[in-house]
Amino acid sequence: MPVVRWIGLLLVGLVPATGAAQETGGFSVLRGRDTVAVEEFSRGPVELTGTLMRGGTTTGDRVRYRAVLVEDESAPLIELSVWQRDDPERARARQTSRVIFKDDSVAVDDMTGSGLRTLVMPTQPAPIPYLKLSIAFLEQATRRAAASPGRDSVPMPFFSLDGGQTVVGRVRRLGGDSAVVALGTVEFRLRVDGSGRILGGALPAQGLRIVRHGAS
Repeated sequence: MPVVRWIGLLLVGLVPATGAAQETGGFSVLRGRDTVAVEEFSRGPVELTGTLMRGGTTTGDRVRYRAVLVEDESAPLIELSVWQRDDPERARARQTSRVIFKDDSVAVDDMTGSGLRTLVMPTQPAPIPYLKLSIAFLEQATRRAAASPGRDSVPMPFFSLDGGQTVVGRVRRLGGDSAVVALGTVEFRLRVDGSGRILGGALPAQGLRIVRHGAS
């Protein structure tokens, strides 16, 4: 099936009903008094959008994302636009990407100043997409684990939107208010609620602290 037609079929029926719940909020990732990343997001029943700013004003980047969500908390279609952190708001994105998951493969259309490049890579079915330091994307994993009653430890694949690798990770629930997400060699220790919303946490090995703010 042509990719464009498949995307169209995917989006049919994913339009949220009138009055569907919409959540807005943000996260900060801190090392001591320094801010490593700031994220603002909006999550609805079938869409996650947001902006992630990483690093310093002259060395970091600014990523704007839109992801179509499905019932298992995966995101079969993701669009990314990337700027340098200090680029003007109205500047053209330095890189735009469209990421399409289907079965056990992922197609990435990547547009930069050098032109368009398309890659098709193997992955695992229904992976959780991960964008480095995006806690909103990481929350898709804790939400999936919360929807798995009776299981304190839930394995799941993650697909790195930064590097294109698939890593098998695991979410372990520790009581009703905390969880550990192991993503390769990276371990997040998180405070969560019953639905899997991340309320705060840390990456102990990297000396990072996660703060949630502005949730509604």
